[in-house]
Parts: sequence; C-alpha cells; structure tokens
Amino acid sequence: MDTLLQQLDENLKELYRKALDADAILEQLQQQGQAKYQAVFAKDAGFKVESNRFMPYLAETAEQIAAMRHSQQFNTATLQRVVQQLQLLHKTLAELRIAVKA
Repeated sequence: MDTLLQQLDENLKELYRKALDADAILEQLQQQGQAKYQAVFAKDAGFKVESNRFMPYLAETAEQIAAMRHSQQFNTATLQRVVQQLQLLHKTLAELRIAVKA
C-alpha cells in the first residue's frame, strides 16, 4: 500500500507544475478573448468539482489520495477513480501543450 501511495504522490507532483503552467496559459487565452468555456472537464468525467482551470481538479484528486492514506481500509473504488482522474489529467494537459504549440 505504501508503494502505491508513493506512486500516486509522484503523479501528483508531476502534474502540479504542468497544471500551474496550463492554468497560466488558459488565463492568457481568456484575457485574449479565447478559452470561453465553463469547465475543463465534462460533468461525467469523474470529478465532483467544476472549474475552468486545472488546479481544482488536481486538488480534488490529492484530497482523495490523502483520504486513502488516512483510511484504515483499502478502497478499490476510490483507487480506480483516482487512477482515472490522474490519467485524464495527464492526457488533457499533454493535449493542451500540443495544441498551444501548434
């Protein structure tokens, strides 16, 4: 369990800088009159939070990992949700980076 939590933490650390950079890009685009959307992810993407920035989604995922760490029992459903969220964040941040460079 400790190894798994360590891997999840490493994913969070990797995503943190990327999310900060992406949010700065989104802020610039919005100030230029672009990026006119309500949320980064659709309501059915597996997140409870809705935001037009990445950091709130990352924070929600981090909170779930922290809850797993403090829980006495292993919850497979929570782990699956966290892994799906991390994958979606990685994928979407990579796609944004490619789109901005194009």
